[in-house]
Amino acid sequence: MIVDLNLRGKRVLVVGAGHEAERKVEALLSQGCEIVVVAQDLGERLEALWQGGKIKVKKVVVKSGGFLDYFDRLTVVMAVTDDREINRKIVEAARKRGIYTYAADDPAISDFSHPAVINLHDKVQIAISTGGMSPLMARTLREKAEKVFTEMIRKEDLLQIELQDRLRGEIKGLLQRPEERKEFLVRVLRSAEIRGLLSENRLDEAERCALGWLKNSA
Repeated sequence: MIVDLNLRGKRVLVVGAGHEAERKVEALLSQGCEIVVVAQDLGERLEALWQGGKIKVKKVVVKSGGFLDYFDRLTVVMAVTDDREINRKIVEAARKRGIYTYAADDPAISDFSHPAVINLHDKVQIAISTGGMSPLMARTLREKAEKVFTEMIRKEDLLQIELQDRLRGEIKGLLQRPEERKEFLVRVLRSAEIRGLLSENRLDEAERCALGWLKNSA
């Protein structure tokens, strides 16, 4: 079962600095969480993210799960080193501390599988999972599907997401019933006028137009 875990404001540990660790960090960047990479050395991409303040780094040589004692408030630990035995030790140590844990090379001992994710401008995330049976095929299918979704989901759709997010805060104070709020947002979604403004990249004007309707209907 695919679950979209809310990691906003949470601390997530990624143990390792190879290509797979980079992919996990990239997937986490849009989640609003605190990302800590634990590794002896960093590659160019992770180094850039660290220097840019996007991630935190703890440089240690990992031989077991004892390093977890350095951290508090951990929600998720991802073991993505190139050593299967060390990954197992990290998983066991994290589980003893009541932390959700994942081993990139051993789905069977993980608390969850990590789907291959298509991320479109940090607005839409599409997960492709084989339930841990074949991470390689999940990545292969993601590469095929990414081309399709990139063409199918337009800039207008992404701006509609941002517009709906802005409006949700406004309508809670003016429309009391959930049914009213849903009806209003559906009206915005289906409006040819709003779609036209968004297709011209005029998000602020689309928001003002929708807020005008909202005030008139409240």
